[in-house]
Amino acid sequence: MAKQLSLFIIGLAALICAPAVTAQMATLDRYVREGLAGNLALQQQNFSYEKSAQALRQARGLFLPSLTLSARYSDLRGEVLNLGTLINPVYSTLNQLLQAPAFPTNIDLRLPLQREAKATLLQPLFHPEILYNYRIHAKRRDAEAAHRQAFKRQLVADIKTAYFNYAKTVQVVELYRQTLPLLEENLRVNERLRENQKVTADAVYRARAELSDIKQKLAEAGQQSDAAAQYFNFLLNRTLGTPIQLIPDSALAVEMAFSREAAQNKAKISREEFQQLRAGIGAAEAAVKVNTASFLPNLSLGVDYGFQGNKYDFGADQDYLVVSLVAQWNLFNSFQDVARRQQASLEVSRLQTQMAELENQIALQVRVAFNDAAVAKAAIATANDRLVSAQRSFELVAKKYAQGAAAQVEYIDARTAFTNAGINQILTAYEYYIKYAQFERAAGLYPMNERQSARH
Repeated sequence: MAKQLSLFIIGLAALICAPAVTAQMATLDRYVREGLAGNLALQQQNFSYEKSAQALRQARGLFLPSLTLSARYSDLRGEVLNLGTLINPVYSTLNQLLQAPAFPTNIDLRLPLQREAKATLLQPLFHPEILYNYRIHAKRRDAEAAHRQAFKRQLVADIKTAYFNYAKTVQVVELYRQTLPLLEENLRVNERLRENQKVTADAVYRARAELSDIKQKLAEAGQQSDAAAQYFNFLLNRTLGTPIQLIPDSALAVEMAFSREAAQNKAKISREEFQQLRAGIGAAEAAVKVNTASFLPNLSLGVDYGFQGNKYDFGADQDYLVVSLVAQWNLFNSFQDVARRQQASLEVSRLQTQMAELENQIALQVRVAFNDAAVAKAAIATANDRLVSAQRSFELVAKKYAQGAAAQVEYIDARTAFTNAGINQILTAYEYYIKYAQFERAAGLYPMNERQSARH
């Protein structure tokens, strides 16, 4: 019994001080990078960003000329205008006056012409709405990029939190496993004492109840650990049963290096929600200019070059060239443009109001997250003191119990207090890690090196 007590105390202390680590050291940043590379939800965000980038490319193409090639064949039936019926008699009269066949008298020129092939070049010269439409799509692309970055930052916090939840359940499971042999030995000793008429039956029942309680808690903790592992692997887009390397507490330890005010200032700079909203305001302002530009004239250059006739003939005497300068000015549109411009102006005002609300909202997030992390950090010292006191109390009671100077109830209570203190120490430490990850996300502390630069 004394040997079991010593092994339990040594094992529990070693478990709390340093969790199991595989030979190949894992780092939390490596898990974060793996999650950013493989997470399926993030890949969907990437597709949305690429879609907005292609929309911007489409808007950019409106600045460039368009070139089309077309061919037409007409099947002429019924009464069709033939210019030859008008020209041939005139030419015949001229030939008689000149007494020579100077002009042809068999011209067959029916309109519309049966065949035509042409290339059309159209170049916008002055189209303000094209410029502002391009700016709208550029800002939308920037907003989508910021939204993707915000999703990444949240994903980082989710990956860290999922790992912490898994790691703490692993340690709790191990603690229960180390407690199990001690209770099994306690039950064996009490059964032997009962056989020798040195204890009553209630001592055996109490020992058996304590053992059953630990077995139930071990099963529940094992189920929680398995669920936490599967969720962590899900975030990293790995096979759900993939083993997870544990990280020592020394690699997880972080300090509250930022004051609350400094964290709030950092959030104003780093949080992508501000960038996303500023891009939205820019898009709304460009929409105002688009609807203002509808009051201005548009100017385009058109060039048509082709061949036409009643048969396909690409000779030099069958081609034609038409250069057009086209101006268009919408003088009255039943106040629709005015209404659209007013709607865009109201959207700008709405987003500016939302910006003020976002500043207050994120300041509140940082404040709450900072306070939660600070309280969780302070609780670690209390949890450590509780564990030390419970350990010493259990050691004293265990010695007295081994000598027959302490009742079984006192021994079991001391053991339970020691185990609960160990669990509390594990949960308190990882609660701080989780709270700090949330504070890190709220203040924008984690470096996001994959930020997309805006290209105009």
